[in-house]
Amino acid sequence: MRFLLVPLLMLMLIPTQAAARVVYEDGPFAVREVKDGTKTICKLEISLYKEDRIAAYLALFNNENYYGELFTERRRVGKARNKVTVQFDDEPEQSIKFVEEAPGMDTDWRWQYLELNQPSAVIDSIARKRHMKISFFNGMETFEFSIPLKGSSKAVKRLQRCNRR
Repeated sequence: MRFLLVPLLMLMLIPTQAAARVVYEDGPFAVREVKDGTKTICKLEISLYKEDRIAAYLALFNNENYYGELFTERRRVGKARNKVTVQFDDEPEQSIKFVEEAPGMDTDWRWQYLELNQPSAVIDSIARKRHMKISFFNGMETFEFSIPLKGSSKAVKRLQRCNRR
């Protein structure tokens, strides 16, 4: 029975490992390949730190057919409400609303989908600007994250290269 159980457990682990693969990672930026049925799509993930621990991830697809994503640590941050605010350098803030569909959750993370009308414009700003501020409200507290964009152009180039495959 043990000999049968081990291969079955391995088969259960393989799809989850193959479902998402990190192709680039440097500082707060990562590019990840994600399987969507039969095709592979890439996303740019930005890690958002609070007190030297990751509290949230902002994930952007360079494709208008996909929503952006906000992953928040379930116990410390909880569910973000209404919108995410993004600001680059001294430009005016941009509000990005959440999709009305039900958010997801597991034991550690909550995730919500973002209505990005022009994801390529946000990704282009990440590559070209020097500083980014992200904030959202969880019903009790406003979480603000300040991200220096040094090295972000390499991540964006890798995202674009990954999407061409």
